[in-house]
Order: sequence, then structure tokens, then C-alpha cells
Amino acid sequence: MMASNVPTIQPDIYRPASDTEKLTVLTRLLAAYPCRAPSDFKLIKPAYLMALEGVSRWALFTAEKQINQGSLGHGFMPSPSELRREIDRVMQPFRERERRAAEERRRYGWPEEPAVIHDEASRERILKGFRQLRANHPVSQKTPPPPPAPKIPDYSRERIEISAALRRTLRAKKD
Repeated sequence: MMASNVPTIQPDIYRPASDTEKLTVLTRLLAAYPCRAPSDFKLIKPAYLMALEGVSRWALFTAEKQINQGSLGHGFMPSPSELRREIDRVMQPFRERERRAAEERRRYGWPEEPAVIHDEASRERILKGFRQLRANHPVSQKTPPPPPAPKIPDYSRERIEISAALRRTLRAKKD
């Protein structure tokens, strides 16, 4: 199931969250929900920061929003592992999309060609093949010239016999 509020700009999705942003979200969650853990935040802060290692800013804020909308099913402050599971659930469509794209690249992509190293022997072999190709090519061989174009008779010097009908037409045009 794809999230409806999926951003279209990729860098926004994957930009890592700073420690300040992580602490801001934790502070807001602690202020909104009763805590099952010790009330001293200094004791549980390292566990939350470890659980939030490597999360993106977008996923962190989206998970906070969904927790506030009741996605956990209870009204308590989420434990570090619950918070990380919620963030991973938010990122799951993107990881699935990346997995499908990698599978398509693997399945439908062109195989990688090995790098061609042109040493002197391969250069000579290529030039020899090129010379043979050129020597055997029909265009490079001498072909006889095309036959001359057929002679078209010159009717301009022949006497034209003018009929009575042509005389009448020519006279009508003069008048």
C-alpha cells in the first residue's frame, strides 16, 4: 500500500535527519504521551538516538504524524524499537520501489562489456581486418563507367508542316 502523501522529490525523502530534528520529535512525543519508561529523559535518550540512526528527515516527521494519528494502537510514548518500526514502515514503499528497480535493471539491463584494452597486437589485427574489408568491398573495386545516355533526336531543325487548322489558330491569336 502506497502512502498518499508521498513526496515527488527524491532528495527530500532520503535526506538524513539531524540530531536536533530527532530530539525535537522525541521532545514533542514525550510532551504528548505518557511514558512507560523512566521519566528521566537523560537515561533513555541514547537508546532513542541509537534507534533513530540513519533515518531520513521525511520519514521521521511522517512517522511522528502517523503516531499522532493513532497508528500504534496505544496511547503511550513509543519505545525506541516501536518508533524505528514505524519509520521503517513509512519507508517501506520506497525500499520496495528501489528493490523493483534494481531487479528490473538486473533482468532487463544490458550486460556490462569488459573494458577493451588496445595494445599494439590488437591494433595491428584491427587494421589488417579493415584493409581486407576495404579491399573486398564492391565500391572500392574499379567498376566500369556507366553506359552513355541514349541520344535524343533533335527535331528543332525539321520543317514543320502547318495545317489549315493551325494557320487559323495562329491568325486568330494575332488579331
